[in-house]
Amino acid sequence: MGDPEGDIPDACSGTSALLTLLVLTAGAYVAATAITGLCVGMAEGRRRRGFGHRRWLTVTVVGVAAPWALAAYAVGYGIGRVLRPPAVDTSWADGRDAARRTLEFLAQGGQPGAVPTPGFFTEEPVYLDARLHYARHYGAAVTYQQTSALAFGSTAFVTGALLANAIGNSSARSRAERLARPQWRDHELTRVVLTPSRTWCYSFGRWLSFDHAGVVEYHLDAHGVVLLFADSEPLRLSGPAAWLHAVFFAYFRFGAPALTTATFLLPIRAGQAATQAAPAQSAFRG
Repeated sequence: MGDPEGDIPDACSGTSALLTLLVLTAGAYVAATAITGLCVGMAEGRRRRGFGHRRWLTVTVVGVAAPWALAAYAVGYGIGRVLRPPAVDTSWADGRDAARRTLEFLAQGGQPGAVPTPGFFTEEPVYLDARLHYARHYGAAVTYQQTSALAFGSTAFVTGALLANAIGNSSARSRAERLARPQWRDHELTRVVLTPSRTWCYSFGRWLSFDHAGVVEYHLDAHGVVLLFADSEPLRLSGPAAWLHAVFFAYFRFGAPALTTATFLLPIRAGQAATQAAPAQSAFRG
C-alpha cells in the first residue's frame, strides 16, 4: 500500500506550481496591457488628440476593467503632450499650391520654364520631372490547377474528402477569377517626365512614352490623375506633383484658354474643398 503521508508533498507541490503559473500569467497580462496603454497614450498625446478620443464610456469601461492600463495610458498621454508633435507631411498641400500658382501664372499669359533632367535625353524641353506612383489598368490571364480526390473508406470519410476537394477547387477558381479581372496593376513609385507632347514614365527598367494626342479622357481627383487611351491601357499617376501634370497637360494639349475652361481642372481652380465635394465629375473626354 502507498504511504498517504508521502502523497501530501506531491499534491502541495503541484498546487504550488499551478499557482505560480497563474501568477506569472496574470503578471504578464498586467505588464503587457500597461505597456500598451503607455505607448498608445504617448502616441495620442504627441499627436495632440483628445484624451481617449473623448470616448468617455470606453474610458470608464477600461478604467473599471483594467485600471492599471488606464493609469499607464494617462501617464503616457501626459508624456506625449510634453513631447514635440510629429512633423506634418506638407508635400500634398505644397504640390496642390504649386499647381494652382502655375495655372494662374499660365492663364495670365506667363510662359512655362523648362527644368533640368539629369540622365534623361529628349528632343523636346521638359517641364516636369517628378516622382509619382505609376499604375496601369488591365485584365490578365491567370491559370490555376484543379485537383481530383480519390478516397477509400467509410461513406462519411469519402463524402468529406470529396467535399473538401470541391471546396478547394472552388476557392482556387474564385481566386483566379479575382486576379484575372481588370484592375490597377504594376504599382510602382517611379520617375515621370513631361514634355509638350508626351509623358514619359520609367517603369520596371524601361522608359514608356504616352502621347498626349492619344488621350481620349483625362480624370483628376484628390490623389492623382488618370489618362485613358483609345488603343492602350489606362495610366494612373498619383502623388503631390500629379495636379501639376494636369495643368501642363491642359496647357500644351489645348492652349492657355483651356486653363480657365477645362472641366477636369475645376478642382484646381476651385480649391481643395471642390476636390473633396465632387472629384468624380472632373474629367476630360475627347
